Amino acid sequence: MNRIKKMFFIVWTLLLTGPALFSETAQQTAEHAKEVSPSFFQVLLSPRISKFVIMLILGIVALVLLKTKKMNKGIKISMLSLTFILFGLLGNWTAPYFVMHPSPICAATKSILYGFGTIFVITLGVIFFLSLLGPKLFCGWVCPVGAIQELISMLSDKLGIRRRKTNFTAAHTIRVIIFLLFIFLSATAVIHQIYEGEKYAQSLYDYINPFHGLEFGWNADMLENIIHYLPLLLTIGVAFLLYRPFCHFVCPIGLYTHWLDQIAIFKVRFKKDSCTNCTICTDKTPCSAIPEILKEAKLRPDCFACGECIDKCPKGSFKIGCK
Repeated sequence: MNRIKKMFFIVWTLLLTGPALFSETAQQTAEHAKEVSPSFFQVLLSPRISKFVIMLILGIVALVLLKTKKMNKGIKISMLSLTFILFGLLGNWTAPYFVMHPSPICAATKSILYGFGTIFVITLGVIFFLSLLGPKLFCGWVCPVGAIQELISMLSDKLGIRRRKTNFTAAHTIRVIIFLLFIFLSATAVIHQIYEGEKYAQSLYDYINPFHGLEFGWNADMLENIIHYLPLLLTIGVAFLLYRPFCHFVCPIGLYTHWLDQIAIFKVRFKKDSCTNCTICTDKTPCSAIPEILKEAKLRPDCFACGECIDKCPKGSFKIGCK
């Protein structure tokens, strides 16, 4: 088991710090840069608006269930599985508008590169609204990559796999460094594609985007297939060893919503007077935010509204509330 853990950590590090393993073709990059964005009303009247409506519904339903303490393991698995199927798998077959395109990562980064087009604005609007409403409601309950990581976390607990606690300060530092590198490399166009004589800056996140792996396809070149699915496969593998590794270490949306989480209307609240210091919440939950929530700190690590602290506390010392 120790060898397997070391292997995953080495590969994950190489993915983050090594050379680009996945990138769009020059033509795709140019098309994205030159793409004419539809108007808001065109999107509103098209089938793709249904995806955003369902996103909002799922996030709000999760919040209501958590707040009323009606969320149980069965409902949680069902909702996360539905999210992964709807936004991770279904778009490949019968419902093309449900695919995560643009992915949250593309919305967060390519809007900076190519402008805030309508779809980017709507995608970010839904993410920001849910994040301001409750603690990372989008990341925790609507994002398909987040959903599969949460399901794997539950599975690893079921299998008795011991996971390391994420050091939030270290993870957040890496996440910030990657984002700053993206800004620098984009501004200088160090990473770029040339198409028909024109240079187009390319996002650093194209190299480490697991959402690409949710877009099924098969290429004659086996190496290209491996490269296409590698970020998602690594995310799934490391999720058995660390809680939500991609969210904590890489995702730019995770970085955005970390700050929105601090001012969200509904948060996980701690009732100190009923606490017996049994440490079940810190020992039995994967969340790195628990110690700071116990201190009632103003600035807390990422909370993904998983509900584990609410479910496991024998004294009911945790709740989702405004205050």
